[in-house]
Amino acid sequence: MVLVLNGKDIPKILDMKETIDIVEEAFLELSNGTVEMPLRQIILEPKKNGWIAVMSSYIKNMKALATKVVTVYPNNPKHNLPTTIASIILNDPDTGKPLAIINGGYLTAIRTGAISGVATKYLAKKNACTAGIFGAGVQARTQLEAIVNVRKINEAYVYDMFPESSKKFAEEMSKKLKIPITQVNDPIKCVKGCDIIATATTSKTPLFDGQIIEPGTHINAVGSHMATTRELDTKTVMTSKVVVDSKEAAIKEYGEFIIPISEGIDPTQNIYCELSDIVSKRMNARINDEEITLFKSGGLAIQDTAVAYLAYQNALKLEIGTQIDL
Repeated sequence: MVLVLNGKDIPKILDMKETIDIVEEAFLELSNGTVEMPLRQIILEPKKNGWIAVMSSYIKNMKALATKVVTVYPNNPKHNLPTTIASIILNDPDTGKPLAIINGGYLTAIRTGAISGVATKYLAKKNACTAGIFGAGVQARTQLEAIVNVRKINEAYVYDMFPESSKKFAEEMSKKLKIPITQVNDPIKCVKGCDIIATATTSKTPLFDGQIIEPGTHINAVGSHMATTRELDTKTVMTSKVVVDSKEAAIKEYGEFIIPISEGIDPTQNIYCELSDIVSKRMNARINDEEITLFKSGGLAIQDTAVAYLAYQNALKLEIGTQIDL
């Protein structure tokens, strides 16, 4: 029998704190060399501005083996569909048999929030209390939720190119997180005065001028994941202590590092380390409250595998989902 978990099941079986913990555990395994993870395979559909990827990994000590197929189509909201659609197959690493088929939409969002939660835990100032969020979709929501889980945030600001979306975000998330959230119409207000900035958009070009970033700021950039797009400008990358989820992926896939090369600048030289090096304490995290720190992530398969494993285990305990005979 195979357990099927639909999109409505996932929020019932995953909470942010537990998700942050298991993603951190996965990155510790990555640092310790107990992970098998090929670089994701990507197909582009330029006519529809579509992005399709296959992401697999095996986390050995966790005994978690999974593959995700994920698509990102920025124009989907026009068709009343989510921008990101994903499906995950979890396998038994001892036999290879499928254990679960999981709707990966919300799972992708919460695991993306969780990785930023791990980065924020290590890289943001201990007394960080204000957050600026770019984007108002489900990814942006989990970004703020994760930040609130690891720092005592007193207030937050949200900016989106669609004001009605940011207004709804502010209303709903302020109730959920019990902090004041202000909708702003000027992106500068999500940067100046904010200790932590999160970018979770489909923008192809930088969201703000890196010159306005204040000392001590921490940035989580998770929206752009293609070589031809970026949410952050060259100034931001070059003036920050840069931590990435994967150096290999950053050099080959992330526009924040690839686009500046055409400007005659190679920001890959400014990559300090990978997040796994920070989690394992092989490298220092923030060393003072004046550093500008940047975590850039395009998403790794181990995040999906670890969280799919957690979802499966919790679903069995709570008797949630549908068992089917394939």
